[in-house]
Amino acid sequence: MKLKLMKITDKIYLIIFENQFDITSTFLRFQEHYESPKFRGKIFSLEEFKKWYVQNSREGKLTGKFTYHHDWSGFNVPSYVLTPFYEGKFNPLSSKEKRILDMFKKTEEPYYIIGIHKEMPHVASLLKHEIAHGLFYTNKVYKKEVLTILNRFDTKSIRKLILQFEAGYHEAVMDDETHAYTLASGIKLKSKEHKLMKKLLDNLYKKHINSKTANLPKLA
Repeated sequence: MKLKLMKITDKIYLIIFENQFDITSTFLRFQEHYESPKFRGKIFSLEEFKKWYVQNSREGKLTGKFTYHHDWSGFNVPSYVLTPFYEGKFNPLSSKEKRILDMFKKTEEPYYIIGIHKEMPHVASLLKHEIAHGLFYTNKVYKKEVLTILNRFDTKSIRKLILQFEAGYHEAVMDDETHAYTLASGIKLKSKEHKLMKKLLDNLYKKHINSKTANLPKLA
């Protein structure tokens, strides 16, 4: 499996994968341990997750098939998520999971890992979405300002749309997801209020991510 590791900011790391299958099969248990509505904070096997996902994702309900490897493209996890994997609680680990753990075993916490793949048609937008997650976790000032903006608006309709995505997100990450989806990828904003919210979030993002503070890859 070919991948590239980049350091975006002091605390945000980007892994670029060649294709969607590699990234989804690598990140699945890390990501779902972090934000799954069913498995957040729990120890689980791949088979346990597959069984649940087929029964709860939109395509799974219709086809009875496991479609995770086609449903998701970008991934993001805070460093503490790796701890139970390092402690052996998720054994046996896949070779791909071991590779990620080996990459970060000497990295000082806290840090944030984001992942994208080259097959994604709108990869620049996806990258912005995932970096926004990284900022929300690693930059206290950014997070505080994001929450201040979100609290100015009624975000119920946006949250409802996000929760409809496949097997969804845990409520604990919804502020973060609302801000990231508003910024980039996945949500079409119709009201003037939500467009204003996006503009404010865009300005905030640009203030914290620029050529002086971030090592941004050049992506088509």
